[in-house]
Amino acid sequence: MIRQSKIKVHPLFLFLGATMFYFKAGELFWDMLLCWSIQEGGYAFVCFKKGFRLRHCLFTPLGIRGDFKGAGYIPFEEKISLHFIGSGIGILLSIVLFALEFRGTALLSLILAGVRLLPFLPLEGGRIWLEILGKWKGTLRAAGWLTKAGSGIGYGLCIMGVIFSVVLPLAFLFLPIGLYLIYVNKHEFLHIAKNLYYGILEDWEKPLREVIVSGEETPLELALHLNPYEDTFFFRTSQGGVSQERVMLALVAGKDCQWIWKLADQKDFDAKTYKFGYDDVK
Repeated sequence: MIRQSKIKVHPLFLFLGATMFYFKAGELFWDMLLCWSIQEGGYAFVCFKKGFRLRHCLFTPLGIRGDFKGAGYIPFEEKISLHFIGSGIGILLSIVLFALEFRGTALLSLILAGVRLLPFLPLEGGRIWLEILGKWKGTLRAAGWLTKAGSGIGYGLCIMGVIFSVVLPLAFLFLPIGLYLIYVNKHEFLHIAKNLYYGILEDWEKPLREVIVSGEETPLELALHLNPYEDTFFFRTSQGGVSQERVMLALVAGKDCQWIWKLADQKDFDAKTYKFGYDDVK
């Protein structure tokens, strides 16, 4: 990886550029770079307005991607809508270019805007689906699904690039893109998943959800109610409650349901007392 301050250039990006110039498609390369810059620049501008800070800017065969650090709590729906900014700007750019009769560049901008939303790429589409699937089935599990899908597409692009380059030399451009999906996609998705996970942990405001239970459920049965996007608290009818941390401690320590409710039984906690459950962990 070539690094210069906050700019990172992946070697496969250089391979893609060299291949395009070799096949005399340098003008197409510069048009792609222009569209990528405008789309990602617009996305970065909105992120800065939301209080995000730029970690680095990465140049890859899939385009330019900014890695941003969040600032405080952002609602789930707002996070999802934020990821559509780059593609929205790409569509607006294509409309302007069509009006100015730059049809080739306009079509390219439209295609690249659509590519940004593909779920198996570590761009906006990957972030959107990682957050949606992560909220449903867990962040790491969702990252594994998207990585496998991206790897399958990557192998397909490599095969297409090798076979069809015999007839159409420009098809060789599929090779660096396919290699990136095979060898780098996993790292990129895990990086996005890590940032998403830490972002969830750093959220200073989460909706509270109360779950009424019988008190005889196993720790695993209680854990099925947990959601990283919510603060979950378990209550028995008209009796003391326990926090989700208490349930997770029981899972890790191998405790039973009696241990979960031990403090609530020993101490006269009000049903709305949330934060307790650590003082008898041995």
